[in-house]
Amino acid sequence: MSVMYEPVLVLLSIGVAILGSLTALALTSFSDAGDATAGQRSVALTCGGLIMGATIWSMHFVAMMAVDFPIVVTYNLLETIGSIGIGIVATGAGLYLASSRRLGRLSIPLGGVLMGLGIAGMHYLGMSAIRGCGLGYDYGLVAASVGIAIGASIAALWFAFYKRTVLMTAAGGVVQGLAIASMHYTAMAATYFVPLGVDVQIGAPVFSQARMAYM
Repeated sequence: MSVMYEPVLVLLSIGVAILGSLTALALTSFSDAGDATAGQRSVALTCGGLIMGATIWSMHFVAMMAVDFPIVVTYNLLETIGSIGIGIVATGAGLYLASSRRLGRLSIPLGGVLMGLGIAGMHYLGMSAIRGCGLGYDYGLVAASVGIAIGASIAALWFAFYKRTVLMTAAGGVVQGLAIASMHYTAMAATYFVPLGVDVQIGAPVFSQARMAYM
């Protein structure tokens, strides 16, 4: 089953990923402030993790609204909520490791691995929430998508935390945003949408996909 993409929504999804990543990494910069208390650092890292996780999910949601399916599809609520939970927890843990340097030189690489796995986990659990068609995967491209997420997340954290400057933090945000988008669209290239063998009665959505994405 072939699907098409709405170019404007694809660009919007990439913009969401970059803007959200910039916001999350900028927030975590407060955790390095010399006059910040332990409580303030914790709040900054928590907010950064929440925003990064929500960014990953928002990018995925807008990108899925950009897909023009030839059939009506819907999403399972529990799996959709679970996917954003994975994104928030994994990216929050990755930001904490990279910022706190708890594991010395391994902090940034391991933080990037956690963030990359969080991005991939959020995506594939979110995909499993689709109802109305079956899914198949090219596992070579699946592995590539996970590798892109991990590698780019490590690079983004290095930019953001190795030398904490405004320029480096901005570069980290852009790299992280592109990592999220690149992982998503590589994973979509790995996905085959298969018609079900039986008819499934799914009500027509209240809003169009484009309107939902913009909302």
